[in-house]
Amino acid sequence: MYKSLAVVCAFTACVVPGVYAYDNNAPFSRTPPLGWSSWVALGPGAEHPIFDFCDEAGVKAAADAFMESGLYEHGYRHFHLDDCWAGGRNASGYLYGELDHFPNGMKSVVDYVHSKGLAFGLYTCGGTYTCVGKRPGSRDHWVQDAEVFAEWGVDWVKMDWCNSQGEDPVQTYPLMSKAMNQTGRAMHFNMCEWGDADPWKWGPDIAQSWRMSRDHTGTWDSTMKQIRSTMAIPAIYSGKAYGWNDMDMLETGNYAQAAHANGKEGTMTAIEYKTEFSIWAIAASPLVVTTPIMNCSSPPPPPGFRCNVTLVKKSSIASCTAGASFGCYDDNASMWTDNGCRGTFDCNGQNTSCDVDGLGRHVCACASGGPVTCKAALTDLQKEILFNDDIIAINQDVTPQGRPIVTGNSTVWARFLSDDSVAVAFYNENNFTANIRLDFSALAQMVPLPVPSAASWSATTTATVRDLWAHTDGTAVTGGYPEGDATVAVQPHETKMFRFTKTN
Repeated sequence: MYKSLAVVCAFTACVVPGVYAYDNNAPFSRTPPLGWSSWVALGPGAEHPIFDFCDEAGVKAAADAFMESGLYEHGYRHFHLDDCWAGGRNASGYLYGELDHFPNGMKSVVDYVHSKGLAFGLYTCGGTYTCVGKRPGSRDHWVQDAEVFAEWGVDWVKMDWCNSQGEDPVQTYPLMSKAMNQTGRAMHFNMCEWGDADPWKWGPDIAQSWRMSRDHTGTWDSTMKQIRSTMAIPAIYSGKAYGWNDMDMLETGNYAQAAHANGKEGTMTAIEYKTEFSIWAIAASPLVVTTPIMNCSSPPPPPGFRCNVTLVKKSSIASCTAGASFGCYDDNASMWTDNGCRGTFDCNGQNTSCDVDGLGRHVCACASGGPVTCKAALTDLQKEILFNDDIIAINQDVTPQGRPIVTGNSTVWARFLSDDSVAVAFYNENNFTANIRLDFSALAQMVPLPVPSAASWSATTTATVRDLWAHTDGTAVTGGYPEGDATVAVQPHETKMFRFTKTN
């Protein structure tokens, strides 16, 4: 474990030195994690995804789809379950998975994901209960939960901050960090107290990543707020090797096909989704996308089929009345709950849990006409964005995260990379076209300097340029980009990405 060092400043320049944040050698965590999360991505059987749902069959099918979709070939290695899996605690206080969703226990699915060469991540919460569904949180169970995560083979742990009244995150998160390290298993610790207690100041000593803002959803307003939030982090805290400010999960290409994050359907344009990926990448945020990665289907019920569902055990405070708050469908052999009804049901002769929290109607799979089959599926837009190896390479480095070259001005961002090249983003948050240009000398005027070599960029510097969305190489330019008095037209909400490599 490496302790962070102080930033060294002189009167004439301030340089962030090559310091290191916390590192316990957790797999695929020395650079910002690349991966996928279940948050809006999974549903029962062949049904539409449900917010924060997972079960054994769906998790294993998603692991298969992860490998078949192309994610693995482009460097994605993290496979995360969000607030969907915990069932309770046994008589000794140890966690177990939801029994009807994970009948073979959690280790079975962890082992299956590991068999694909992926790192497995689980969610917990620092409070008494988790954020969704009142699942058990880790409060006062730090050692027990860390031990069971290690026993199952977990590689990444996210700890949320709901239902944590009376706790201080600065005092609480180190308890879980210590407990995880005492297990002897290297696990990435992702803190999620939403940036309220400035985790960039104290997180580097105990975690590999920390959320720096509230939840992100697939809307332009949310994306713009996340970008403004990461800009507001003081430059001296803007990233050290092995410790990353987490801008939250990517919503890349999510529309009606995904569950709605916090009740909001993704509405961004292709340009806006590309901006999301661009700024997350240059800011060295983890790139963990939450989106359905497979299409599932099952044979229809036989002709004349009539569904039948009865309540076995109610688990909600709300009443469960047949036809009013629960029922079933004849055409697809599934059942539904509404008006807060949750419980266990007999659906077409099959014991079925439909215990989904939250407002609105929820659909649960029960007896069907045959086995569910799933095929990997990403849209063309998602492939264009998520498989952009030029931009992924900008993200997968250990240098300080990228930031605006002028503090408080979001127009031009820069990240200096390990090979002495510099990644640059031209970002336009406005509703009108912006004309943007980079003067190389402005890179040397960043305060503090991200790396010592930044001081060598000047009006006489010549560099080659690569356009990271067009995947094209331009001619060498001197003094800035474009040369002379020219500018680049950047559309509303668009981000253009470049990589400059000095030739002199």
